[in-house]
Amino acid sequence: MNKILVGISLLIVLVSFQFTTGNTIKHPNQHIQLDVLKRASFFEEQANQFLKIVQFQKVDQYFAQYKKTRAAYKGIETYTMFRYPSLDKAINGGPVPSITKDVVILHKDEPTGLQVIEELLAEEKIDHKNLVVQLKSLQKNAIQIKTSIFDLDLQNWEILEANHLAITKLITLGLSGFDSPIYLQSIPDALVVLKHLQSDLSFFKELANSSFDYKSFENQLKQSITFLTDKNFESLNRYIYYRDYLLPLQAQIKKLHVSTGYETYREVSTIKRSIANGAHLFSKDYLDPFYSIRGNVTSHNQDQIDLGKTLFFDPILSKNNKRACASCHSPDKAFSDGLSTSMAFDLKGNIKRNSPTLINSCFQNNFFWDLRSSDMNDQIMNVILSENEFNTTPEEIVGKLKQSTAYQELFDRAFYSHDQPISIGTVKSSIEIYVRSLVSINSKFDQNIRGNQVDLTPEEITGANLFLGKAACATCHFPPHFNGFVPPHYNDTEGEIIGTTTNGNSNTLDRDFGLYDRFRNSYPEARYVKGMFKTPSLRNIEYTAPYMHNGKFETLEEVVNFYNNGGGKGKGIDLPQQTLSSDSLLLSKNDLNALIAFMKTLSDTTSTHTNPFNLPKFDNDSLNLRRWGGEY
Repeated sequence: MNKILVGISLLIVLVSFQFTTGNTIKHPNQHIQLDVLKRASFFEEQANQFLKIVQFQKVDQYFAQYKKTRAAYKGIETYTMFRYPSLDKAINGGPVPSITKDVVILHKDEPTGLQVIEELLAEEKIDHKNLVVQLKSLQKNAIQIKTSIFDLDLQNWEILEANHLAITKLITLGLSGFDSPIYLQSIPDALVVLKHLQSDLSFFKELANSSFDYKSFENQLKQSITFLTDKNFESLNRYIYYRDYLLPLQAQIKKLHVSTGYETYREVSTIKRSIANGAHLFSKDYLDPFYSIRGNVTSHNQDQIDLGKTLFFDPILSKNNKRACASCHSPDKAFSDGLSTSMAFDLKGNIKRNSPTLINSCFQNNFFWDLRSSDMNDQIMNVILSENEFNTTPEEIVGKLKQSTAYQELFDRAFYSHDQPISIGTVKSSIEIYVRSLVSINSKFDQNIRGNQVDLTPEEITGANLFLGKAACATCHFPPHFNGFVPPHYNDTEGEIIGTTTNGNSNTLDRDFGLYDRFRNSYPEARYVKGMFKTPSLRNIEYTAPYMHNGKFETLEEVVNFYNNGGGKGKGIDLPQQTLSSDSLLLSKNDLNALIAFMKTLSDTTSTHTNPFNLPKFDNDSLNLRRWGGEY
């Protein structure tokens, strides 16, 4: 009944639109709304047809109909993923269980949609019962999408923002192979998206002001489509395509938006999002470093950054006045420490895991290797309380800081509006604000992909193309920060189960099981995350050896060989929940060397600030003997 009503309503809208507007489209969204509804209806038709074919087990038609259904969805995906990301995930999300994690909650959702269907079709013996279940779910979601679009008209600003975001999705999830890992439909998918982008944005041509060169935009778009037409998944030079075509196109969409005068997301919504104001995915200001900060407070001042920096290097925060944040996160080592696992408090052994870099650590919303903390402020408190790290209390820290006139002045200046400038809250906030200022996205690769330099070597370009395509590295280490911050919305941090071994040459599984250890006694679902760790950033990886959560992989050669061989499962370890494919990537020695060469182009420590010249003085002379950066 709902389906009939939506169809009748759509017909009424189409007829009334023709009578009221004649041949003139006064507003782009009016035409695009109708066209998107037609596309949504077509997607529903294809999903229905696919279900019928499977119910009659016309196996020889499965793949062709899968491609038709997939292409039909790509016709509306730009708007679905922008406005209804949960539905988009249900229709075309990854084929692995989704784990909702919080401090005390672990919930597993079974995957659904086109990627799951792709896996089922690729099986030697197709599970028809499960395939029917998946297609019925797809059918239901197709109806939901059409109803949702009909009930709430697309706005002009949404259309422009959605198509800008569509380029990010093409680069990060589409052309990387994430979207279609088996049949590799990346290029046909991209062509559908770009051709609809071409059609939809043409309605804004007359609304752009004279400063916008629409002809240049049209040419850029046409060339972006033409470049793809004779390529396949392996032959596509993604580096050239992104640098010369998609990124300039994305920047022009941003300029088109500005030139029309339509609102932006930040002008119409108070809800925080990670995407900031950058022209394209690799712009310095594409993502907001303060997106995941606790609450709605995103403002800060230089005094707070400077205070946070001083506290970061001051061992006064630890119980014995010998240990600072910089003890494990040294600027000389890209804010890591060069050890397998860091020294514990009072030199009593080592802490459990390797210390990762803090550069660009703001671009995530789960912290620690096991993803247990949902914000950076909470992570700082964990370090303060940990008996292996600072081994102290908030009261002890505040009590000591109040003994220093110099610190009182620094806090008064940084938090002048607070009744109590020195508190554990202001201590944590100032350190967090400082760490969030450690943003470095100006590496050799960044300069080249932006077109500012042309000095990547052939080997480095080969490595970039392998990383972004055949080697599938970018399906977990997502651009622009090459970590687990999930595109296109960048509001979730992903973990993976790769079967890390006790060292780079071992066939023995490491016994640290990450997120699983937190929930193993509380949730049956914990077995699905056994061995799950956060996907770290690969920026500055050249300077942050040794690698993995256990710090037992000494070289990048060991790391890439481990992945090339299919991780732990590829080494014969029984690990059914491994999310990394156990199949060999079949990369040659030259390929592996090229990957390493590319990863080294991601090095950029320009945010490595100088150490504080002097630490604040105390009346107690014994406290003035402390060393900046800590003793160990």
